[in-house]
Amino acid sequence: MTHNSETHIRACLESLLDDPAGPKQVVVVDNGSTDTTHAIVKEFAVDSVFLDANEGFPYGCNRGAAEAFYDTYVFLNPDAVALPGWLPPLMEQLDDVGVGTAMPVMELTYKPGHYFTSHSALTFLGFAWSTDWGEPVPADLPLGEVPFPSGAAFAIRKELFELLDGFRAHYFLYLEDVDLGWRVRLRGLRNMQVPSSRVRHDYDFNRHARKMFYLERNRFHMVLANYEPRTRRMLIPALVAAELGVVVAALRHGWFDDKREAWKHLWTTRKQISEDAEATRQIRVVGDAAILSRMDSAVTGINQMPVSPLVKLINPLMGSYLRVVTSLVNRLNSSR
Repeated sequence: MTHNSETHIRACLESLLDDPAGPKQVVVVDNGSTDTTHAIVKEFAVDSVFLDANEGFPYGCNRGAAEAFYDTYVFLNPDAVALPGWLPPLMEQLDDVGVGTAMPVMELTYKPGHYFTSHSALTFLGFAWSTDWGEPVPADLPLGEVPFPSGAAFAIRKELFELLDGFRAHYFLYLEDVDLGWRVRLRGLRNMQVPSSRVRHDYDFNRHARKMFYLERNRFHMVLANYEPRTRRMLIPALVAAELGVVVAALRHGWFDDKREAWKHLWTTRKQISEDAEATRQIRVVGDAAILSRMDSAVTGINQMPVSPLVKLINPLMGSYLRVVTSLVNRLNSSR
């Protein structure tokens, strides 16, 4: 999925097409680029869809999936380069019936052998971030579960992707991969990171001017859509406490207008949230206790920004709160 990607798209496509074990079909969806992306893409033997306007990252990914002929979808950002032999290990991992998605180890393009993210983190309040950014990738890194696959590079079976109705296109940008990974877990499946598969990612954490608006809007949408109603009610005190911290950060760093607009969207998109909650209910096969037990509580570093002393003080309290809620949800589920 491209959007004004002239700087990266050539290297990305070459890494796919020059690999003997690469994909059988490559689909490029362009979201209304105004640079030379179209011309570059046309130089390659790939299927392409050129949209007239920027419809958002998740919509573009869904559109590309609709053009695919095969039973496995593999998503790769235009600012990523796949290393030779990256694809077969992902396909092999998906052969495990308990696996929903498989992602490669993500290295930094400008610092090979060092993490873009080690496993990522997701808290029970919907905060998500990259972990161990810039740290060396261990030589003996084992296969491991992650809370969600990075939207920059991962594989998923067509059958599962369609069952989940793909990415939620109305997210437009940010957290669509977190939301998808959450719903994969609700199906009782795992998101796995495969160390024998490597991709390098040239990502700028500050790339989009309205990043905080999308992050906060989509975080609340995700929490409201993916938890059961009873769990949401139990989380209200923690959500309110977290909001106070977010407001302080927004005022301090100059994005309070984005935060205020995110609040407005909770009201204007309430019907969409309700529809997504119903869709989640229909695909769910595990309860929230199983989900909560695998989530983090402490916020240790969002978007590589320093964590305030207030957040560090609250983190232990959030840990205790998560344990209590998980226990209560588990007991209530057992008594059904």
